[in-house]
Amino acid sequence: MLAFALVVLGILAIVVVDEILWRAKILKGEYNRKFVHISVGTFAAFWPWLLSWRQIQVLCLILLAGRVINQIHTFVHDKAGIMRRTYGEYFFPIGIGLCALLTTNKLFFALAVLNMAIADGLAAVIGERYGSHFRYQVFGYTKTIIGTMTFWLSALSILGIGLLFVSDSIRFTDYGIILLFLPPILTALDNFSLFGLDDMTVPVVALAVLQLVSA
Repeated sequence: MLAFALVVLGILAIVVVDEILWRAKILKGEYNRKFVHISVGTFAAFWPWLLSWRQIQVLCLILLAGRVINQIHTFVHDKAGIMRRTYGEYFFPIGIGLCALLTTNKLFFALAVLNMAIADGLAAVIGERYGSHFRYQVFGYTKTIIGTMTFWLSALSILGIGLLFVSDSIRFTDYGIILLFLPPILTALDNFSLFGLDDMTVPVVALAVLQLVSA
């Protein structure tokens, strides 16, 4: 229970820091939202080394309930300034919880969640900062070429480095196939999963592919 309490405190610390930065007008809009996304998501990737799978599932339910409560009475303003309709804050804990339900492989869990946290987060931040040119539309939603390429390269880096630690369970040929096909698949999911659904589809699909290849 001590580890569980410390993890909860860690999440609260991230949220409090984000709220302070928002009130100080240091972070706003997409940067504010993705600060929490990247920070909590990266932290969550390492929960299997701190918590049991059941504890992770329970924690995700708590996070989901917290989001519902925050929607009713706003305590955290990480969505302030976001004009588009998105429910990523709900799909975020659902995606992590599903991964904890579908695997017992700690590293596969970490890689799946990191793709959602870092690849998706960096794509949004870099796309927002440098993507004023070369934009395109997906179902009426504006995307940027540089944001899409950031996701692809981030996913490639996460998988390329992370899978080196499971070389005993994944053959070299499978390693190459994963690096060739999984990053573009996840990039496509990130593009076409509307309303923040990518926060669930990206980690779950990444995990499913990794487990299928290693079976």
